[in-house]
Amino acid sequence: MGFVGILIGIMFLSIMMIVHELGHYLTARKLGFKVTEFSIFMGPVLFEWKKNGIRYNIKLLPIGASVRFAGDEDDDVYNDGTDEDQSGYFYNRPRWARAIVLVTGPALNLLSGVLAFLIMFSSFGVTIPVIAGTAENTLAYEAGLEAGDRIVRANGDRIRTTLDYTGVEMFLGAEDNVKLEIETADGSEKTIELIPRMVEQYRLGITVSAELENGGAVVNTVDADSNNGAPVLQAGDVLVAADGAPYSDSAAFKQAVQDSAGQPFAISVIRNGEEMDLTMTATKYNDRLPDGIFFAASNSFGQAIVQSFQWSWSIVKVTIRSIGMMFSGSVRPQDTLSGPVGVVSMIGDVVEQKQPVKDTVYQLLWMFALISVSLGFMNLLPIPPLDGNHLILTGIEAVRGKRLSIKTQNIIGLVGFTLIIGLALLGLTFDIMRLTGG
Repeated sequence: MGFVGILIGIMFLSIMMIVHELGHYLTARKLGFKVTEFSIFMGPVLFEWKKNGIRYNIKLLPIGASVRFAGDEDDDVYNDGTDEDQSGYFYNRPRWARAIVLVTGPALNLLSGVLAFLIMFSSFGVTIPVIAGTAENTLAYEAGLEAGDRIVRANGDRIRTTLDYTGVEMFLGAEDNVKLEIETADGSEKTIELIPRMVEQYRLGITVSAELENGGAVVNTVDADSNNGAPVLQAGDVLVAADGAPYSDSAAFKQAVQDSAGQPFAISVIRNGEEMDLTMTATKYNDRLPDGIFFAASNSFGQAIVQSFQWSWSIVKVTIRSIGMMFSGSVRPQDTLSGPVGVVSMIGDVVEQKQPVKDTVYQLLWMFALISVSLGFMNLLPIPPLDGNHLILTGIEAVRGKRLSIKTQNIIGLVGFTLIIGLALLGLTFDIMRLTGG
């Protein structure tokens, strides 16, 4: 990954953090809090100016942001007697006002995620949990799913977005059934079940990395067992046709491979810019019959608005479920946990990937929405020093009628800080493992 990709990745994260701190800042000013400093980025100060008693500055390291309030750190600070009017000090403001200031940082992240989804869905369309159609030799076809059927529930979970359905699939075992509650196009209801089963199929024994605008696809990897252990295809080949069936007609292409039934057939590829006809034999694999769930797309602006909010909620649900399964041992932490290095790497890869501009814009909008919603939700968790912990302490203060002692708060903060640092180091370790192929 090059310098430009890294820089854009860092700037992406910084924008989200600036948005977060801006939420705290704007509501604090509106509700009468005394703000002492608003900083963009971190580290030593590069530029600084003062207006209305607030220091505004830009710092050296291009990541992050922060806002500071008078009296938000300890009792000595806001009771030092240097200000005649201390009503604007953080802990002298009403609890309800403090709660609003705390929650508006995460809320603005969530809202910016919704907005990114809205821009993406209204510009590119959005898939909805309605069946677009089914293909033969799939579980969906055999179970009786039809075009226009809306999936309402899957294994008891409410399905409002296609991500909800993906969230159910993510945590299924290879042999698990999927019970679907369906609302048909005419408004009636039915329940069907997808029951996994294995079938013998003939395949090329390859994976493809990208489909091209001309209808072909680039071969990514070739199985050593391809062509009876003597691979003919190579990584980088562009698939054109199988026995005359063009790759652009995926159903016909797959059927041509299947119909060869282990006998030699012609495969057309483009290799090093030259089109050539090769002869190979498809390999028999014992595969799981595909689900065959194909969702419909909508270009309705009204649907884009609704789905923007519903997708944001879906991300929160999947995050909660992933955290629960990580702690229960159902999934490995390295499969779900990532840190800033991993996020910057993913954004950088999108920026530097050779693809149409619209695809890059789509992927960046998707990542901005995903990370913004996740950042907003994670900051509401009751873990020091996150906003959620301060909200819990504010609630405890409301019940007790007074704040917890400084000693107790310091102990809570130390435990939380240790946990956050531990998770950050773990995320960094996993990020480095992914980048190095470990």
